[in-house]
Order: sequence, then structure tokens, then C-alpha cells
Amino acid sequence: MFALGPHSKLSLAHFSQLIHSGLAMGISSEAVSRLEETRFFIDYLLKKNIKVYGLTTGFADLRDEVVPPEKAAELSCNIIASHDAGIGASLPSDVILGAMIVRANSLSKGFSGFQVSSLETLVSMINARIIPEIPCHGSLGASGDLALLARLGQAMQGRNVPVTYRGKKVSAKEALQQAGITAFVPKAKEGLALTNGTSFMASMCALGFLKEIHLLENLFALLPLFLEATGAVDAAFYSSIQTCRNQKGQQLVASILMDLLKESPLIDRAGVQDDYCIRCLPQILGPKLEMILESVNRIENELEAVTDNPLIFRGEEISGDVNQEVLLNFQGSNWLVASGGNFHGEYLTTVADTIALANAKIVLLLERHMTYLLNPFRNKQKLPAYLIHDESKRGLHSGHMVTQYTGNDIAQKICYLGNPTGLYNITSANESEDVVSYGSAACQRLLAQTALFEDFLAIYLCIVAQAYSMRRIPARTHSEHCFELIQAHLPPLPSVKEESFTQRYESAKELLHSKKLRELINFPLMKQISREHVPDYQVHADEMHVMPV
Repeated sequence: MFALGPHSKLSLAHFSQLIHSGLAMGISSEAVSRLEETRFFIDYLLKKNIKVYGLTTGFADLRDEVVPPEKAAELSCNIIASHDAGIGASLPSDVILGAMIVRANSLSKGFSGFQVSSLETLVSMINARIIPEIPCHGSLGASGDLALLARLGQAMQGRNVPVTYRGKKVSAKEALQQAGITAFVPKAKEGLALTNGTSFMASMCALGFLKEIHLLENLFALLPLFLEATGAVDAAFYSSIQTCRNQKGQQLVASILMDLLKESPLIDRAGVQDDYCIRCLPQILGPKLEMILESVNRIENELEAVTDNPLIFRGEEISGDVNQEVLLNFQGSNWLVASGGNFHGEYLTTVADTIALANAKIVLLLERHMTYLLNPFRNKQKLPAYLIHDESKRGLHSGHMVTQYTGNDIAQKICYLGNPTGLYNITSANESEDVVSYGSAACQRLLAQTALFEDFLAIYLCIVAQAYSMRRIPARTHSEHCFELIQAHLPPLPSVKEESFTQRYESAKELLHSKKLRELINFPLMKQISREHVPDYQVHADEMHVMPV
């Protein structure tokens, strides 16, 4: 059980387990105490009629419009209803579930003013896997994912919006009733607290990152087949060369490749040098890999972040730079309500843009590998044109000619999606929200790009496996183990007749979806992003306030 609360830490590992492995979620007693104390303070603000953004004012450029305290709960309901303005096909269910998890974690910290009962509704929906349909268009990534989170709020209220529950599409009202979950009844500030945050961006970015690592580890398992099929010169991967460059990513790439190529009978140990797509693998992949791996801290920080506005602090949480005149004394403690911009998704835009840009160059490199294998003038006649098995049938057979066409097409699309989203800006809310992040667009684009990358990698696998099968020398090497695994999933290799590639592609994608190739190389990138072991934040059952449905 993952216990939500002020001191819980939602890591990438927890995030993945909560989505994919059935890890349940609950609310710690510590969280309950903090949420209740903050709600008492909100009641005090209303009683004293203290002007607070989104509590007793309108939103965005309507911030100077005063809302009477007795209308504060209605204001909460109104923001959920009016901001449910998204459109388009629903986001994937894992993205939506991930966003619900991130939102619950953020609201449990006690800075937002959410009720315990409201958080109970959200956590119970997560545990019961009641997944709303959330439209993909409507978030500017500032102020957070407003339209998307508003639709989540509608579902939590049991409105007539579609959700998936137990494999069936039903209304939110039906699902909550069937699951025995009490519907969300927003009180003052809760509508803003729920809708104003980066949860969908964070979910998409985290899932995109995990998919990226999966793809790159698959790639590292396949690269030795390419290098051995071409008889690559291994001198380019010597650690002496990498060390004097002082770049960690370059060193990591070279060390992984050298380890996987040891004892290979096909590698050239005495040659001079190869073309850039072989010789400069550490220098091309290294910086991209380094940039991608560095993203893990920013993503985990966002999973754990409080990202709505305004935020409520008390006692020691109030920093020393706060103007003492804005503090409020309540029940013997100093309290602070502060407006800021934690909802702004620029961090996530930057991460998604960085990974997308890296992918574009990686795929261009791999497309050059494809042409190298298919062109005997490039590979110094080590392999026949288009990897046609019987060269006497050249012309009658086309071999893998058009696999490169398809790879070329996908590479262009991946590169197009590598253009930074953060370059653009259109203002909203009558100019008051004048620099937005487009974080949702950036993260959706990253997911689309990684899906294309997987298709591309399936083609790459088919080509390198065919090339390796035509030059292989059975030995106890990584490439032989990798090839045997591929042989167990794909139609027989080498391919000797003209046939559709559909089945090969599907079989390759099935293998890429599994962990089998990654296990062969012992997950080298996951090891890079793993943390020192820290015990999970857990509490005993009698300390839990909410148990899973």
C-alpha cells in the first residue's frame, strides 16, 4: 500500500507500480490531520471575509471581482462546470489513471485546502479503477491542466460523464454507485485546488520517459548485431578515447557496447576506422542519453510537487523572506496564503522537448544504419544489396528494399515531432495569462513520438536480424543469445523468399514490448536512474484512514 501524506514520496517506481502492478493507495492519519487543520483555517478566512484569490474572488483576469463568502462553495462547483471545456478523443487510460494518482498525491500534502472526504473519493476511484474519459485538447499547461482536471472533477461529482469501470463504459454516477463510493461535493476552494495543477502533464511525461528508457535499452540490445554484421572496428569504443573527452554519456555508451561485443568473432580488432554512423556512436548517442537520463530528477520532482494556486502554509513552512504583515494568526500559529505559479508546466515542456529532440537525432542515426546494411557500397560488400539472400535473384527479388522506405517515412515524422513546443506562445485570459507552457501538447507529442519510435525500432530489428543471420558465426556471445531470442519470435531467418513484412513487424513489436531483450543486457539504463534504496513510506493498517476499495 502506498500511503498518501505530507511525507510520502511518489517516485517513478511507485508511480509505475500504482498504474501497472495493482499497488493500492491509502491516506495516512498524518494527512488526515493536516487536511482537517487547513480546512478549519479556510473556514476562518470565510468567517473573517478575508480576500483570497479563488476563495472569495473570480479567476484569472476576474481576480478583482469579489465573491461573497456564502457563495464560495458555489464558486467551487462553477469552476469545475465552466472549465470542463475540453474537446477531442479521450487520452489513454494509463495517462488518466496516472494523472489521478499525481493529483491525489499533491492534494494530500495539505497546502491546497482539500477535504478529507473529497480526497477519499479520488483515492477510492483510483483503487476501484474508475477511469473517466478525458478529452485530449484543452490544456495550455498554465494554469495547469484546467479543462482536463475539470472533467475529472465532473466524474468525481458523479455527473453524467463517461467513465470506464470493470471493462464497461458507464456514467460516472453509475460507477460511483456500483462501487459504493460517495460522490465529491466541493466546498470553498476545492474546485480551484482540483483543477489547477500539472497532473496530466506530469503523468504523460513520466509515462513517456519510462517508455523511452524501455526503447533505448532495446536499442542497446540490438546495436551489437548491427556492429557485428558490418564487421565494425572496435577501436572507436576504447575507454581511453572516451575518458579524455570527459563526457559521461559518451563513456556510458562505449562501455555498454564494449561489454556486449567482447569475444565476438565478427568484430574487426585490427582495422583503422569506420564511417561516422559506426565510429561516432558514443559521441552521437552519448549526449542524447545523458540529457534523457538527467530528466529523471525533474520528473520525480514534479510527481511529488504541489502545483495549484494559491497555497496555504503554516508555522515552520513559512519561509523567512515572507513579509510578516501578510501573516494571519489562527489558533496560536502563523498562517500564510500565497499566490504563485506552481501550476506552470514549463519544467515538463522542457523535459518533453529535450527528449523529443534527442529522439530525432537518434532515429536519424539508426536510419543511416539501415542504409548501411542494405547498400553493399556502404558496407564494403560484406552484405548483398537489400539483404537479398540469393544474389542470383536480384531484380526478381527486392529483399528489404522497402523496409528502408518505411523507416525513412517514420524517421521524418519523428524528426518533425522533435521541433520544440516551447518555441510558441499565445496569450489567454484577456492577456493576464500571457506566457503559457503548452506542456500538455509537448507531453502528448512525446507519447506520439515514442509510439513511432517503437514502430521504427521494430523495422530496425528486422533489418539487423536479417543482416546478422547472413554473417553469423555461432559462439557464446551476446549477439548469438540475442539472435536466438529473435529467432524464437520471428519467422525463420535469414528470410529467403519474398513475403509481406507485416508478420515480422508484429512479432518484432511483441518482443520489444516484453522485457526479454532488456534482460539480456541487464537493464543498464534503469540502473543509471535507480536511487539508493530508501524504505518506502508506509504505515500500519491501524494508522490508515482510507483502505482501498
